[in-house]
This record gives sequence, structure tokens and C-alpha cells, in this order.
Amino acid sequence: MPFLIEGDKRCPRITADFNKGLIEISGISLPENPYNYYQPLIEELNSYVKAPNKNTLLSFKLEYFNTGSALALRNTIQKLNDELPENTFSVKWYYETDDIDMFDSGEEFATIFSKANFEIIEVEGF
Repeated sequence: MPFLIEGDKRCPRITADFNKGLIEISGISLPENPYNYYQPLIEELNSYVKAPNKNTLLSFKLEYFNTGSALALRNTIQKLNDELPENTFSVKWYYETDDIDMFDSGEEFATIFSKANFEIIEVEGF
């Protein structure tokens, strides 16, 4: 079943195909209330982790996120990291060439969630 939060110039687009185990968060994340914005995804993940796909991929293609969003992103990763069977959860963290801050954020999340197969990928642009 497809899941979509369309997003806008301040909020990320969140898409998921839970039948395929694919989740993507992309764009800019500056919602006024990150908890409320990401809550529908967390609710879907609560159901998903009860009967997950064989493999789950969480992709981040973010241009920027604020401090409040960092906690929401961490909670999203943590939900899957803690509740999915080992070796079934992967994260792809995309960052634009020369965006050192986004690279560093990916490195930090990779360190925190060492159980996940975390890949940091440089791209020329989104």
C-alpha cells in the first residue's frame, strides 16, 4: 500500500511502498512542528514492523533539516533499527557534493545506528 506525504518548500516529501519495504524522505525539513509532521509515518511504521518486508530500505535525500527535524529523523531510524530483525534494515543517506554538513549528519547517524547497513552516497544534485 503506497504512503505519501506530499511536502512543500518547508516540509519533506515522504513516500513509502511498504509491500516492497521502501521508504524515502526527500527535500527540505523545516516543519513548524516536526513531531506532528512525522507522526503519520511513525504510525505507519508501528504497523509495518509487526509484519515487515524481508528487507527494508530507508532513503534520505535531504537538502537541509533543522534541529527539530533531526530528532524526528533519529526517531524514524531508531524505530526501524530497534524493531526489525538484524541484517534486514538498510539506510541510504544521500548528500550533495560539497555539502559537508549533510555528509557529517549522515556519518553521525551511521555511528549511532551501527546495527543498520548504513550507506552514505555523494550525488551531484537531487
